[in-house]
Amino acid sequence: MNENENMTQQYQNNDNGYKSYAPNNYNGPVVVADAIPKKSGACAVTSLVCGIISILAFWSVAPSLIIAIVGLVFGIVNFAKRNPQKGMAIAGIITSLLGLLLSAAMVVIYVAAASYL
Repeated sequence: MNENENMTQQYQNNDNGYKSYAPNNYNGPVVVADAIPKKSGACAVTSLVCGIISILAFWSVAPSLIIAIVGLVFGIVNFAKRNPQKGMAIAGIITSLLGLLLSAAMVVIYVAAASYL
């Protein structure tokens, strides 16, 4: 048997339709390109959305405070992990801080208005 016939016998189709290139006749594909997960900017997007919602809903103090804190946390996490979309994370941090400050100002206004009643 010459070398080409030996190579043809060694790399034949298996039962599952894949060609086995491993010397131990491993029957499945070896995927290495997708083994490392890609970094995503989901935390940055979440931070920006939470910041915008907290600005829009600053008059309702409790939900706005909670949403602003969640947005701030997601923005800081994305910024600390050095994920892509760093600019969106910074924008999310800024909008969350602005929503937090507006909500805190509304707390002061509500307390001042309640003290005059």
